[in-house]
Amino acid sequence: MDITRKTDYALRMLSMLATDEAELLSVRTAAELGDVPYSFARSIQHRLAQAGIIESLRGVHGGMRLKLDPKQVSLCEIVEAVQGPIVVNECAGPDGFCPRSGSCCYHPIWIGTQELVKSYLNSVTLYDVVYGQKFPSVDAKFSDPDRFVEYVGCGSLPGCCPSA
Repeated sequence: MDITRKTDYALRMLSMLATDEAELLSVRTAAELGDVPYSFARSIQHRLAQAGIIESLRGVHGGMRLKLDPKQVSLCEIVEAVQGPIVVNECAGPDGFCPRSGSCCYHPIWIGTQELVKSYLNSVTLYDVVYGQKFPSVDAKFSDPDRFVEYVGCGSLPGCCPSA
């Protein structure tokens, strides 16, 4: 899993929008203030609008602004809006297929890692990060070895989930 440059740029732009929710921010201004190449900024604007996170208004006095309350949009939603589903290994992806996934003892590890990262990024909102209100955390189930089967679904894998 890699947090792309595009996602980093998107987070910079969204931070600007979160600090002044009512005002429209031009893509050009966001690009300049966030040190984001303009072509990236336009592409990011399009992706975030498609995801329903921002709205874009055209015209001389147009720009973009948050469509969602920054207290309601998680970092996970933003990452997935910009770069797609969080996947740590192809076999763990939504359309991932591996002929060995039913017998591979590493498959549940990749699934568990992926769920852990998603839990962490879902634990904080854009508002939390921009205003330092809350730090990321993970669900307690990830520290309980007996709950491993619960979040990786590997009960049928031989030798991988002894507690199953």
